[in-house]
Amino acid sequence: MSGSGSGSGGGGTLSAGVRHLRAEWGRWWRAEDLTDTHIAHRVLNDQYRLWRQLKQRGNAEVQQNIGLLRDQQKRQTYMQMQQMALQKQNRGRGYGGGYGGGYGASPVISYRMMQWAQLQMRMGQQEFRHLEVTASMLQIGYGQVRSRRHLTAGILLLVIPALWVGLWFLSFLAAFTVTALAVFVFFVVAVVKGRNPAWRRPAVPRLLFVPPRAPAHTELEDPDPEPFPIREAGSNPRQARESVRLALKKENARVSEVLVPEQTAYGWKVPLVLQSGTAGQLVSILKPLATTLRVGESRVLAQPADPNDAALVSLQVLTRDPFETPLPYPERLPGSCTIVDPVSLGLSLEGETTPVVLAGQHVIIVSDTGGGKTGMVQAIGEYVTACRDAVIVDIDPVKRGLKALAPAAVMTARTPEEAEAVLEALLARARARVASMPPMQDTWIPTPSGPAVIAVLDEYPQLSKRGKELAVALLRVGREALITIVLVSQDATSDVLGDAIADAFGVRIMLPCRAADVPIVVGRADAISRGWLPHLLVPSPEPGFPADAGRFYCLTPRHRTPVLRYVSPLPPAEADRRTRERLAAGLPRLETAVPQPADTDALPEIARLLLDAFATHSDPEALTIEQLADHLAAADPATWGKWDGQKNRLLMVGRTLKTQLKAANLDIPTDRLGADIDPKRPTAYQLADIKGALS
Repeated sequence: MSGSGSGSGGGGTLSAGVRHLRAEWGRWWRAEDLTDTHIAHRVLNDQYRLWRQLKQRGNAEVQQNIGLLRDQQKRQTYMQMQQMALQKQNRGRGYGGGYGGGYGASPVISYRMMQWAQLQMRMGQQEFRHLEVTASMLQIGYGQVRSRRHLTAGILLLVIPALWVGLWFLSFLAAFTVTALAVFVFFVVAVVKGRNPAWRRPAVPRLLFVPPRAPAHTELEDPDPEPFPIREAGSNPRQARESVRLALKKENARVSEVLVPEQTAYGWKVPLVLQSGTAGQLVSILKPLATTLRVGESRVLAQPADPNDAALVSLQVLTRDPFETPLPYPERLPGSCTIVDPVSLGLSLEGETTPVVLAGQHVIIVSDTGGGKTGMVQAIGEYVTACRDAVIVDIDPVKRGLKALAPAAVMTARTPEEAEAVLEALLARARARVASMPPMQDTWIPTPSGPAVIAVLDEYPQLSKRGKELAVALLRVGREALITIVLVSQDATSDVLGDAIADAFGVRIMLPCRAADVPIVVGRADAISRGWLPHLLVPSPEPGFPADAGRFYCLTPRHRTPVLRYVSPLPPAEADRRTRERLAAGLPRLETAVPQPADTDALPEIARLLLDAFATHSDPEALTIEQLADHLAAADPATWGKWDGQKNRLLMVGRTLKTQLKAANLDIPTDRLGADIDPKRPTAYQLADIKGALS
């Protein structure tokens, strides 16, 4: 995730930012940055604006009619008063005449004015009642937004170039400054987006009214609807998306968007866009998320989906067991295989095989009790025993090792002492093979008379100290001789395996195990956040309930991504049948005479002691005088231990070494390790110089 978030260097960050800005432009153009809530608020606000306009228009019409009636009433009253004045004047002149006519305005006008006033009152008391937003309204709303955006973009694409060209005609300096500023702003925005590629989401428009009830598709809807099992979604992607969205919301996941899921043969693959944080924070809620979605405890997986987008995560929800119908073991005739060809250790979640070449590869298998390590070991052993150019060694100082396949092993150890003897013999054979190879040959070539050796070493922590040293030494030199180890352990912590796991194992397999083992085996502190989740798998509590036994993640030269896989168990009866069949046909045997380097028995004693010292330390490139002094004092205290505790111990050991080497006619120079950095670094002997003097 770190690589996708910040890129490798400025160029990677800039290019990632440009890609993200281009993707954001596409989302804006297609209105994909808006949700149904955005559109629903827009539709409801449009309804309210239209209602308010109609209300204002109605009020204006009422006011206009009342004003007209009031003016009419005033005119009638004025005319009536003029008529009365005229009649009074005529009576004074002796014309007589009655009052005639009505008094005041017509009552019809007053009645009509009262009707309009009542209508105005009723209109003032009316409240806005919204229409519920339907799916067709949402689609129309999306289309209107896209049309407006396309029109705006078209106008800008015409106006901005015209202004820019005009600016060049007006002032070269101003145009150059504006252009440079625009390029700089784009560069800064691209770099920022490359480091934090989060999708931009506009704010939801605020509703212009307070509805009497919560409208659909709005923020006023029930904020915490009850999550529902993802199985209720059937094959409907929208329902599956809603189920995952509600479950993530319940678990307070920092997810800004749940994209359209894809249905698979085993469930759903749901793309998510993180709002903040990392995928590791999402991994921490997978167990409760599985409970909310009502699937199995280990049936929700997460891993980064795009190396160029740290915010994009793929969530896999398994609604059924993807390995309920695994492929049966292929039928392999005795001697029909070769160790240099790949063998599949199991099927992946997508139904793909897991091909691994065992020749020259050390393998580590980490699994809790009940995790299925027996099935994995037997899958390897079954293939090795079918090879015409490989043999298997069974080392288990506690239990029964290969069980039904054990009779096919060329060497067996059932105690720590036996294990020490077998490992010592394998180490000697590996060194002899390497010494006997021509200079132009890189690795041992397996044949039926000189087969590759696969040593299955179970219960490594139960070995003696000497046995562990021999195993580590074999890890260092065995690959070249095609004598390799399949190391099986219940944990991979540093106090159990030391530093041997750092780079020795080319194939690393994790069945149900502890969370602390995952970063050590994968070799990355952020392994869990990258999707390596074997610690979420449930080991089998009893023989009749397999749980997640046999499910595993592996890291091999061909497989570098965290994909859940499954190894099929080999039934004991079938394993016994195949073992008997291969024993009857004849298995390859180790070479009876181990090739030895020339004149090994004639080596001077001092040379033999030096080679033993290097072998004890797993044949490093060089050993200091202090390291050699410790080994020599332990091997021959009378000769080399008499200076222990003295200040000039290293000086005396160094002088004695030179004296004995000279007496043996061996010219072996000394060197200072890192003398180019510090001239006071300790004096050391190089293994290559010793071998060169002996040859």
